Amino acid sequence: MIDPLQALLAPASIAVVGASDNPHKVGGRPLQYLAAHGYRGQVYPVNPRATTIQGLPAYPSLDALPEAPQAVILCVGADTVEQQLGLCAKRGVRVVVLFASGYAEVGDAGAAEQRRLADLCRAAGMRLLGPNSIGVASFDSGAVLSFASIYADCQGQDGAVAIVSQSGAFGVSVYALLREAGVGVRCVAATGNEADLDTADFVHALAQRPGLRLILLYLERVGDPDRMREALQAATRHGVRVVAVRAGQSVEGRRTAGLHTGSEGAGGPALDALFAQEGCRTVADMAEMLGCVPGYLRWPGGAAPGRQPRLAIVSNSGASCVIAADAAARAGLPLAELSPASRARLDGLLPAFSLNRNPIDLTAMLMGTPALLGDVLNCVTADAGVDAVALGLVAIGGPSYDVVRFAQDCRAASDASGKPIWLHSPHLHVRNAFMACGMPVFCTEAQALLEAQAHARQLQPSDAGNDSIKELVHA
Repeated sequence: MIDPLQALLAPASIAVVGASDNPHKVGGRPLQYLAAHGYRGQVYPVNPRATTIQGLPAYPSLDALPEAPQAVILCVGADTVEQQLGLCAKRGVRVVVLFASGYAEVGDAGAAEQRRLADLCRAAGMRLLGPNSIGVASFDSGAVLSFASIYADCQGQDGAVAIVSQSGAFGVSVYALLREAGVGVRCVAATGNEADLDTADFVHALAQRPGLRLILLYLERVGDPDRMREALQAATRHGVRVVAVRAGQSVEGRRTAGLHTGSEGAGGPALDALFAQEGCRTVADMAEMLGCVPGYLRWPGGAAPGRQPRLAIVSNSGASCVIAADAAARAGLPLAELSPASRARLDGLLPAFSLNRNPIDLTAMLMGTPALLGDVLNCVTADAGVDAVALGLVAIGGPSYDVVRFAQDCRAASDASGKPIWLHSPHLHVRNAFMACGMPVFCTEAQALLEAQAHARQLQPSDAGNDSIKELVHA
């Protein structure tokens, strides 16, 4: 028998109860999305007032379907939910997606009704996503079981990132910004009130999907810390990194989370320790979450266990070299001691008046020598004593600087060595060129060095502000 979570992520058949011929209505959007995203399984619209819906034969009820669908989407009001869940149980449905709201988030009576729904599903061996969920979209299978309007604007593309969020709006916002930045997304799951299925369930199931590298979480509660620990451990075993926004850490935040999803917040010392011990990085907000994505996709490995990465600082500005050295010291990142061979090679590339060999000042030579940046980066990344590079490009403007070549040479040096290169530049056109090559970018030295530190700490594993995609947040 198929696992219910896999039946949700890649179902062989789907029924939409409350289906609509209007693709702009809640009951119409899932049908439109399933067709648009190439879903290949059986789709059964259910509506007693229609014979065809969006070109598909319609059925009056779940009882009338020719087979038991693996997944059912309930696009119905709260007053008929229990009846429809009973029909799902009778047909042997594996998993149900419930959009309706008005449950635990509205008080004790709603919480009691939510518990009844969960009990009904549990007794039938059936899993429930929701209530108060906008659904789940899996772009590897085309199973977009959601009414979120964002999927009409941002075309799906399978990728190595998955998003699991209690908040539908947070999850689809991250999805939209990743897609605008050209990043493929495997799945977006909105868990809502988590009457049954929760973020831990999705982390555990998604970590087993081939090709996934990174899971992004938005949490307002952790209902079962032991199950969350097991899920994070499963992700680690499968080589999948997890980054989380854990909301509701203040008194007012917890109060608001209770009104939003009936949750109690996802903060506190015990959860801090759990997530740090299991290598899940906690970030402050959407911007920081988005900003760390390029680094985790580019460099799945980290520095040698037990130490921070040894850093080489490279810039065309002496002042930036000084500022970056201070930022590295604050972040606890030691500067690498370059080998004699590397120093001799740099002596042949750079003028004698440049700064001593780490930090490495490219000087104004970069203006007239486009190959200089690639030559220096290849030299530095080939040094066995260097684990990572912070690259600063400032005062870069006009036709004298071949920024596209700089980005391509940087990517080539990183690919050849497998070592992270963290670019920082105050110039949008420079950051855009490096982003187009898939490189993480930052506005300042401090941001770059904090991300390098956080990235290395998680990947060792253990417990910063990147602008690679943060640009889109503030656009």
